[in-house]
Amino acid sequence: MLTCIPGNYIPKVPRFIDLLNPDKLVHVTLFTVLIFLLLLGLMKHLNKSFEQRIAVMIALNIGVFLGGITELLQGTSWVIGRHCSVYDFIANVTGCFLGWGLFVLWMKKNNKTWV
Repeated sequence: MLTCIPGNYIPKVPRFIDLLNPDKLVHVTLFTVLIFLLLLGLMKHLNKSFEQRIAVMIALNIGVFLGGITELLQGTSWVIGRHCSVYDFIANVTGCFLGWGLFVLWMKKNNKTWV
């Protein structure tokens, strides 16, 4: 739902390509949380290294797929006030990998088994 909020409700910065644009930070944050929580849920049920690797691939594929689909939907007339942006998609994918990295750090900090 948050990815469908019209862009004019999000503060603008002077340069569009600025990667610290609040809109891009929202995309990164949403997908970081998505992947972290998805991996957390999947890993509670898996204990073999092969299963963990498959879970990471599944979580990242889901995140990238959702990131792409939301951008494509924003390019349609279904979502008013939004537009399809390759920079938003890049921010979504960046958030996916950041969520994975944070999950790995969290697992190591809590002395959980991780491959």
